Amino acid sequence: MSELAWTDSLNAPRSLATRGSTAVAIIEDPGVLELRLAVNDLYLLRRCNKMLGIDLPAVPWETTVAGDMRLVWVRPWRWQILVPRERVRTLAASFTEEIEAAVTADLTGGFACFRVVGETANEILARVCPFDLRSIETDRARGTSIAGIRVLLIREQGTTDSWLVLAPRSTAEHVSTSLTEAARTPGRLALFAPGPPPLV
Repeated sequence: MSELAWTDSLNAPRSLATRGSTAVAIIEDPGVLELRLAVNDLYLLRRCNKMLGIDLPAVPWETTVAGDMRLVWVRPWRWQILVPRERVRTLAASFTEEIEAAVTADLTGGFACFRVVGETANEILARVCPFDLRSIETDRARGTSIAGIRVLLIREQGTTDSWLVLAPRSTAEHVSTSLTEAARTPGRLALFAPGPPPLV
């Protein structure tokens, strides 16, 4: 298998399945904070941006990355902040101290995070995800499903296709099994194979 480049530092990934130059890996215990602001509270928004040192994404499903922190727009005036687990408490305390309001919820422990990366990552996901992956740009996310389970899907930046899947921990084993089996299934989807046009 060719060398795989992991695109962030959310702890060391552990491979679940590999196929050629593609891998499905689990990222152990990601830290997740949800930031919740009142609608149109531009004052607190500016204070949050200043505290984070980076502007929160303003476009639906946009993501931004600053060091080992990823900010994801998940709904109007709601963001999820993905950081290494050991940074969660400090970051949450900083919000409380700097913003002087309860604007974060610690969701750490509620999610499992998977990465699907490599040349056939899109094909693996297409086997278990109903969303048109071609419509998701780099550094964008979508709320969708994997094998019937609601997940947050993030397309990462990089030279090869790389995706993060954030799944509820209670159903993570089902998502893990589905991704692993999709990676191990031989052959290519007809969707990606050239063929003659259908008869008209």
